[in-house]
Amino acid sequence: MLRKKLAVIVSSALALTAASTAFAYDGQYRDGYRHRHYERAYVRPYYAPRTVYYTPAPVYYAPAPAYYYPEPTYYAPAPAYYGGYGGGYYGGGATVGGALVGAIIGNQVSDRRHRAAGTAAGAIIGGVIGSSLDRGY
Repeated sequence: MLRKKLAVIVSSALALTAASTAFAYDGQYRDGYRHRHYERAYVRPYYAPRTVYYTPAPVYYAPAPAYYYPEPTYYAPAPAYYGGYGGGYYGGGATVGGALVGAIIGNQVSDRRHRAAGTAAGAIIGGVIGSSLDRGY
């Protein structure tokens, strides 16, 4: 097994060495002429200077004064803003108050075994009613 691996490595190294001259072509053997070299003259590019145009500075004149009567001033009442959802005139106080009152009522109405469930249900129902009062409907 080792002989086969060694034979493959040696043969591939020989093949690469033999093929390396094919990649070394630099154009010397083109058209059968080996020693014919042509000198290329280097031409420096010419950059012409930019043409600069000078224009006189612009002159601005002030417009003629116009005399008009001042526009009338209208006074309007200050706008009344609505707080939108969750923050009306009370700022959410009705929701919290409704939840507290509902929790108290749910605690008083329920029996001893279901007192926690009755308190939670009363708080939720009172919060919903207080929220609807807070929003205005």
